[in-house]
Amino acid sequence: MHRLVDLDALGLDPERARLVTEILALQGKVHDEALSIAGPTPNPSDLTMQQMRVLGFVAKEPGLAGHELGARLGVSAPTASGLVDRLVEKGLLIRVDDRDDRRVRRLHLTDEGRALTREMDSLVQRAMMKVIQNMTVADLEIILHSSEVFLEAMERAKS
Repeated sequence: MHRLVDLDALGLDPERARLVTEILALQGKVHDEALSIAGPTPNPSDLTMQQMRVLGFVAKEPGLAGHELGARLGVSAPTASGLVDRLVEKGLLIRVDDRDDRRVRRLHLTDEGRALTREMDSLVQRAMMKVIQNMTVADLEIILHSSEVFLEAMERAKS
């Protein structure tokens, strides 16, 4: 089975590695089923692929500087600036002056930009809305609890 993560490199004990392998396999199946139910991710018709990449990088790294964005995209500073200009005009990004260096402007998603990135990345949520009537309250409680546990683990991983 092809994996995006090398579990051996993580140094997991055998039981944890077995469970993670099973979870990843199930997540792959959930993704495939969600795609068959909900279809491909909606692509806003007024955004280019490069603009969507910009939103993705800023969502991942809020406060990214324009020159850092250019490096991530593999484009010149003027090209990156033009992409940002168009997203600012659309109300999806804002530039904020850096506190320590007034020459640097930091990029952040607006509320509208954040909502759009969530919408573009909502495959499982879109599928869930179509199958929710087939789930019991107990099923939904399990998913709620699992989501809370996963979110708490993600918070711990950031610190």
